[in-house]
Amino acid sequence: MNKTMRLLSSAAVMAALGTAGCENMTAGENALLAAGLAGAATGIALGTTGVPASSTIPIALGAAAGAGALGYGVSKMQVNRDQRMFAEQRGQTLVAQAYERGAKNIPRYILVDTIAEKPTTGRPVMIFDTASGKVASNRLYYVNAAPGPYGFVEAPPGMLRGQ
Repeated sequence: MNKTMRLLSSAAVMAALGTAGCENMTAGENALLAAGLAGAATGIALGTTGVPASSTIPIALGAAAGAGALGYGVSKMQVNRDQRMFAEQRGQTLVAQAYERGAKNIPRYILVDTIAEKPTTGRPVMIFDTASGKVASNRLYYVNAAPGPYGFVEAPPGMLRGQ
């Protein structure tokens, strides 16, 4: 019985890690999912080994808080599906329009505008790969550079190193 419960709790932890980065969920939803699964897995694992409830509950709550904070932090660094799709469509449109207007040498990586969940200072942009026609990363950047004559600017090399 104890080995089965440990296996189930391990599976719950793996599920929490696997789903903590779901792209269709907000950062808060990811945090709640990770916290719930990690707290349950820890509580089950400790409860089946005979640890008293007076110790199990605070430890499980601590595990839930830690997993929730980590899930929230990781999710905030990644973009969601809508942001990625908007940036990809915008990049494809801008590149097509630039070629129509006579542009010859479009840089391989450009910054294209996207949408931001919580606007801050600067424009929310993503790196777009003009060769593949897709976004080059799942990171969102905030820049103060104005768009160039074709509606985009070249991505600085420093941004590409962090990918």
